[in-house]
Amino acid sequence: MGFSHLELFHRECRGQAEAVALCASDPGRIARAMEVAPEMRLFHNERDLIHSDLDAVVVSSPNFTHVPLALEALKAGKHLFLEKPVGITPAECRKLLRASAKSDRVLLIGHELRYSPFFGKFKKLVDAGAVGTPHMTWCKEFRGPFQPKSREWIQDRRKSGGCLVDKNCHHFDLMNWWVGARPRRVSAFGSNAVNRVIPGANQVHDHATVSWDYANGAKGTLHLCLFAHEPPRETLEMGVVGDQGVLQTDLGNLQILHWQHGKRKGEPRVIKVKAKRGVGWGGHLGFAEIHPAFIRAIRTGETQLTSVANCIDGTLLAIAAEESIRTRKIITIK
Repeated sequence: MGFSHLELFHRECRGQAEAVALCASDPGRIARAMEVAPEMRLFHNERDLIHSDLDAVVVSSPNFTHVPLALEALKAGKHLFLEKPVGITPAECRKLLRASAKSDRVLLIGHELRYSPFFGKFKKLVDAGAVGTPHMTWCKEFRGPFQPKSREWIQDRRKSGGCLVDKNCHHFDLMNWWVGARPRRVSAFGSNAVNRVIPGANQVHDHATVSWDYANGAKGTLHLCLFAHEPPRETLEMGVVGDQGVLQTDLGNLQILHWQHGKRKGEPRVIKVKAKRGVGWGGHLGFAEIHPAFIRAIRTGETQLTSVANCIDGTLLAIAAEESIRTRKIITIK
């Protein structure tokens, strides 16, 4: 992931930004990165890099390091591009929220999906009343297992926050954004049935179902399976149901399906959206747009779509869902 950020900032944003420093430990990955930006200074300690002579920092290290490094970057007066999730505990998330509110630095969370014209168009349709009042939102993701990570940190819920925190904070964030409300209570079920990678009780789930409600009365559901398809196949379906219709994603064809009550005799209106696939890791929609947006936010003060305040609810919902699975209780999100 860090390499993808390096390519986007140093190559794709050429003339606007350049990579001047790197902190990493894997010799092979360092060599690969140096081929992209040979002039980079190599650091072996994150704190030394953060306090060096640079303008902004990208943190794409394991999830449990996000908040400590982010707080250090803000303390050093650096602008920050922080990979999702916001944190792995509610206390971490709220600590970062307070710190970002007090800082005049840009702190952008790497929820790139918000920056894609595709998901942005979906948001505009909901806001324009395409489904009337939203009452339900859903996500179904059936795919293959996690890609291998350094020392398998992603497979350990103590380091990643859990499967739903690492992966589905993206989708929770989008659904919260579309519905325009804060999640209130969540109930979830999940376990590890197939993709066991590490021993012991801290192996992350490989399938789960999550249900929650919002402060405005709307409801949400998520269905996740990480052993449904062989990589790189992935099926992601998302949508919103209102009292006047339905919007549903068709990501394979970059189009949105719109059913509206009383029109087209049950056939959806097909809305095609021009959107770029991301360069690098995952090819996610919005990945090509979020990097120049970060630069514009620093240079011009352009409003961020993914500030901590905007995105904290998606992470808190994911954390609460993981807690619900562990405790077998309905969790109220404070």
